[in-house]
Amino acid sequence: MSSSVAVLAAVTVVTGVLTPSVASAAPATASAAVAQTPEEVRTNAAAVVGLTVTPQLLRLSERDFVYEIYKAAKLQGEIAREVQFEALDAYNSGRTSSFLTTWIYEAHQRDLDREAVYQARRAERQPAATLLGFELTSIMLAQEDGNFVFALWERAAKGSFVKAAAAAATRGAPAEQKDFIVRGIFVEHQRDVDAAKEAAEKEAAEKKLRDARVKAAAVVGMDPALAAQLTDEYFVQHIWSRDQAPRDSEVWYEAYHSRTPEQWRAFIDTGIFEAAAKDKVNTIKVRAAAVVGIDAAYAKYLGEGPLVREIWTRSTPGTQVQAAAYRALQSESPAQWRTFLETEIFAAAEADKH
Repeated sequence: MSSSVAVLAAVTVVTGVLTPSVASAAPATASAAVAQTPEEVRTNAAAVVGLTVTPQLLRLSERDFVYEIYKAAKLQGEIAREVQFEALDAYNSGRTSSFLTTWIYEAHQRDLDREAVYQARRAERQPAATLLGFELTSIMLAQEDGNFVFALWERAAKGSFVKAAAAAATRGAPAEQKDFIVRGIFVEHQRDVDAAKEAAEKEAAEKKLRDARVKAAAVVGMDPALAAQLTDEYFVQHIWSRDQAPRDSEVWYEAYHSRTPEQWRAFIDTGIFEAAAKDKVNTIKVRAAAVVGIDAAYAKYLGEGPLVREIWTRSTPGTQVQAAAYRALQSESPAQWRTFLETEIFAAAEADKH
């Protein structure tokens, strides 16, 4: 039986098509043909490549008949590769009788054996190739598991668990390489998926924290870029240690007394806004209390209703301020108390000047 090396030596590559290397590649005319093998031998050999035997084919010379078998095998493609090589070798060497009686069947069996191996490898390797998004070629099917694992390593994402495991498998035993192809790569891929999901969730959580700090920073006029970079601890610490808020404010007080991760987060999410709202009310109360000389600290301590009562008590009898305070008290309305403290007391005080 001839070897593939001998076949390839007898082949000339022209525009990507294998053709016999002899000067006259085309079959001779039927009139020049002399049948050298029985019709049954030719018919059986032709059946291997699905070639329909006609009277015209049977009248060809044995050599030209082999060439027709080669062309039929060529049409079948990779699946009849060994038959193609043997047919070309027989055509060029003149050993056509041996080809028709024996070699074509041996070559066909090699094709069948190879295809069986390829089918088994395709079943094993296709899922891995699909996972990494590349086509499983005949060259890859012809390679041993170690070479295919290397191909997986080349195509795996940099820094992935799949790539690291593929690198380890290339240095492993054949059984380890097989296990990586049919099982291990999917385990490692799931680790990559889980890691990516965890990283995305972590980034989303960190973004939420950054956004919350930026929002809280606006309360005290802190640079938003700085707020985004700081940790919760240093953000809160920055407010009370760098005098981002007045030391007598609720914001400063709440920041100063936040000392645990839970307290820092509560302060950033809600505490700073609640404290700022209290500071706003305290500012209103202090300004209103000053009209009748009430101490600022005491004004902050009092609720709005009690402060209105204190203003009424301390105001000069018969003044517009006292009258306005009395009306607010009589309303028993928190909204009316706020209106009095924000605006009405100042309008009344102005009226008392005239």
